[in-house]
Amino acid sequence: MKRLSPHQLSEIMPGLTTPRAAGTEPDELPRLLNRQEMEELRQEAAVRTVRIMALVMPPRPYRQEAMVYVGHAAWIGQQADGSHPALISSTDWLQNAQQIFLIDDATRQALRDFGVPLAGDTHPGASRSRKRGISALLKDRPESLVELRATRQEPTLNLARLEFASERHAREHTPATGWQLHDHRSGRVPAQIFSYSPERPEVIEPVIFYDAGGIDEAYQFYVPNSSMAILGAPLFSHSGKLIALNALRNPERADMGLAVPPAALNHFMKSLSGD
Repeated sequence: MKRLSPHQLSEIMPGLTTPRAAGTEPDELPRLLNRQEMEELRQEAAVRTVRIMALVMPPRPYRQEAMVYVGHAAWIGQQADGSHPALISSTDWLQNAQQIFLIDDATRQALRDFGVPLAGDTHPGASRSRKRGISALLKDRPESLVELRATRQEPTLNLARLEFASERHAREHTPATGWQLHDHRSGRVPAQIFSYSPERPEVIEPVIFYDAGGIDEAYQFYVPNSSMAILGAPLFSHSGKLIALNALRNPERADMGLAVPPAALNHFMKSLSGD
């Protein structure tokens, strides 16, 4: 398998990476959203964004108790064929997962009951379970878990599609519509950008996009930004359009997120219609 640099990726699929967008101003600055509009936007984000957890076994000789990673996935669509929205996350943190689960209310309570600490953490990340732990939860209360499967992964784009293992869970948890995608073709970035995480469900947080020229070449594919909500968290405009999915933190700057760019997200979603 040949390793590609971000610049080579742009040559193969022109326009897939759009670092110039981070420094482009809109034609006209909109007015600030009022309190009611902010609340409506937060409610939309809450419906279209979910928490998910991935169970990853540590390498031997470490004790073989699953590590629990908690991140995000976004409902996007409807798709071009009119089908239900697709559940999308970044894929780098899911590639080695033995199992993936949606965190709904029942799962959240089960995590608390079995002492899995990430149930109440402010920021998603990795942790080992305590008390009875995740293994006991899997064994003793599997009915409280909603399993997902990564049915399509594109490591080059750092995106994955997730689907429910159970048709019943799909009917219960799939919304009628998801995020509509921001039109990235103009190269302009909306004047107001926000992030949302169910870890802090009461707020949406303003986000700044940084100039991509100042980050290491290895991360030039991504759009650098100020959001600390990562692992698939949505970045969206004041008009409720999904711009990007925040994938990871910059290893060289803990206060900088790195988001899968809009063109890559659009490309991935279009490719799903042929699955």
